[in-house]
Amino acid sequence: MKWKTTMKNIATLLTAWFLALAATTFAQPGSLDSTFGTNGKVFTTFGTSYDQGYAVAIQADGKVVVAGYSNKNPDDDFAVARYNTDGTLDNSFGTDGKVTTPIGIYDEWGKSVAIQADGKIVVAGSTSSDTDDDFALVRYNTDGTLDTSFSGDGKVTTDFAMDYDQANSVALQVDAKIIVAGYMFAGIDVDFALVRYNPDGTLDSSFGGDGKVTTDFGTGDDIGNSVTIQADGKIVAAGYTSNFGDCDLALARYNTDGSLDNSFGAGGLVTTDFANVCEQGNSIAIQADGKILLAGDTYNGMDSDFALARYNTDGTLDNNFGAEGKVTTDFGADYDNGYSVAMQPDGRIIVAGTTYIGEDSHFALVRYNADGTLDNSFGAAGKVIADFGTPNDRGESVAMQPDGKIVVAGSASNSTNDGRVFAVARYISGLNIGIVELSLDNTAPLIYPNPIVNHATLEYTLSAVETLSIHLLDMQGRTVQTFIEGKHQAAGAHQQAIELSEDLPAGSYLIVLSSPKGRLTVQMVK
Repeated sequence: MKWKTTMKNIATLLTAWFLALAATTFAQPGSLDSTFGTNGKVFTTFGTSYDQGYAVAIQADGKVVVAGYSNKNPDDDFAVARYNTDGTLDNSFGTDGKVTTPIGIYDEWGKSVAIQADGKIVVAGSTSSDTDDDFALVRYNTDGTLDTSFSGDGKVTTDFAMDYDQANSVALQVDAKIIVAGYMFAGIDVDFALVRYNPDGTLDSSFGGDGKVTTDFGTGDDIGNSVTIQADGKIVAAGYTSNFGDCDLALARYNTDGSLDNSFGAGGLVTTDFANVCEQGNSIAIQADGKILLAGDTYNGMDSDFALARYNTDGTLDNNFGAEGKVTTDFGADYDNGYSVAMQPDGRIIVAGTTYIGEDSHFALVRYNADGTLDNSFGAAGKVIADFGTPNDRGESVAMQPDGKIVVAGSASNSTNDGRVFAVARYISGLNIGIVELSLDNTAPLIYPNPIVNHATLEYTLSAVETLSIHLLDMQGRTVQTFIEGKHQAAGAHQQAIELSEDLPAGSYLIVLSSPKGRLTVQMVK
């Protein structure tokens, strides 16, 4: 078994690596990670006066991808930066770790990023012309060059035939089709808008008849800000709906053909009021048990607070979460806006965004227990504020690394020219992730063969009793198969048969071993 011998040698190296990282895990959860950038923070300029980071995604190798836009004087273009695991720019990507992409003749704004199973990078946003705005989608090869197998030049634009179309979020299906969500102007007001693309960038006519779907919640504006895909392939889009000066959280769930799912809420639609003037939903995530998290903010007429709601799979609010399914979090007397939500493997919930202290804004991070209470082991009573030392810092997007560290991306003001730069911060989660912390002995989990056709064996050794789960995740962190769910296992050597679904597309995946103490991730290829 030459392959197994080689993998065990690699396992020994991995063990040493995890032990080397152990010192950082002893830091207070919520602390900035001193091994990343300068004291946990990184600034990146594209050489222009205004660079805005909006979205972050983590590659399988731990590299960090941040997307947004950069002003190239006079227009804005899509902008992407890739960082090594220590926060330095990755020189194998674009020019010195950075790429900018013009699409049309005026402005383009990148708002969301996703990493395909093959490592290609997809960025969604909008492009402006002299008459209207359209959805824009760009796909990059792993080196940052445009992928010409995607629409011929790596770029796609989509018009909903009216004046104003804005794309805010992208999600990848397991069959490599791409979902983009946002909103479009419908003549009187704006409605949720979704587009599905085939892997080559063409519109998927099996979705809504022409690849496009719009959804009207009522008489006011309906803004789609986030989209994700359930394990069963159904699509959930979230944002907010306004009506006569009031606005509420809004959710829509679609069947795989783009029709509204009548088993969800009222005809596929759900709205949620926090009894304040206005609520905005900005980010959505699906828990392993299928429950839906929607993060955003709620405005009471004087200031705003983080808002988080959890829904059962039928769209009803989960009464086991917060107060009747809803939680608000106040950082102080000024505006607090929650922009992004992520799940930890232990069931705790991270929401990132921005808090204002007087005229200054800062990165803000909250961690909740699974029941919606603040996690007092994280930061100061569950809350963390990071100051980049500039007057105006904005946290926009959060992602979890495979090792459990938390990455937040956004922008910071640039005092030298009154502009903005990409800003990234990495935090210690305190999760006991790694070989020692997960109570695995000093041989890393071994999967063979790898690459896999359909069948493989996972070997691991527990040095203590564990309640273990083993899942297969795609590169977006979505669970696509479950092999063990909460199984009580004794200390010692174990083998687990890995049987991949026949319809699982070829590509890279993650085998995740998780316990209440944390998780360990092993990459595999089908």
